[in-house]
Amino acid sequence: MIDYSAIPDEDLYGMCLDGDQGAWQYTYNYILTVCKWRKWDLSDEPEELAQQITLHLIEKAIKKIKEKTKFRNFVKVMTINKIKDSFKSSTSREESLEKSIKKGNGEEIPVEYIDPKPLHEKVIIDLEIVSIIDAAIMKLPESCQRVVREYLKLKMGFYKDYKELSKVLKMHIPTISSKVRRCLNKLMELKEMKELVSIYSGG
Repeated sequence: MIDYSAIPDEDLYGMCLDGDQGAWQYTYNYILTVCKWRKWDLSDEPEELAQQITLHLIEKAIKKIKEKTKFRNFVKVMTINKIKDSFKSSTSREESLEKSIKKGNGEEIPVEYIDPKPLHEKVIIDLEIVSIIDAAIMKLPESCQRVVREYLKLKMGFYKDYKELSKVLKMHIPTISSKVRRCLNKLMELKEMKELVSIYSGG
């Protein structure tokens, strides 16, 4: 059985372009993972949105990719942009925010007391953070990139425990622990990560 997660981006791109079913199934699962990231309050079900994005990739977007060595990053950024579009389109259905919101007893809450950042805006900001972190991860040595990505999936609940992560990475748990620590230290030394920490810590 092919481990598609271990296939380099350029090769995965070529396999998708050639219509390899396994490669496309892996790519769909990859898109679905992004759609389920942090459990965004999507206007569509994650599976439905992932199918739409995969279809768009098959029919149009894949032919526009210039940097084949960054195929996964292209797919992730495209997915994040589609999620943003999903939130933006949902604003037209939020008429109550333009006027007022009523409590259960019928009392109206003036607009000025409503959270100035509606949910969709908060999520878009969160997605921007994801984009910054993902771009930073791309600057790490290849040996660190996968370890950090899979570790973050563990923290987001995509893996049950370190034992499952160990099987995915094909590493012993103590090795994963030390590798993650070293790679995260490298990640946090990058300029964009320092700036991100500074912004969100109020520094």
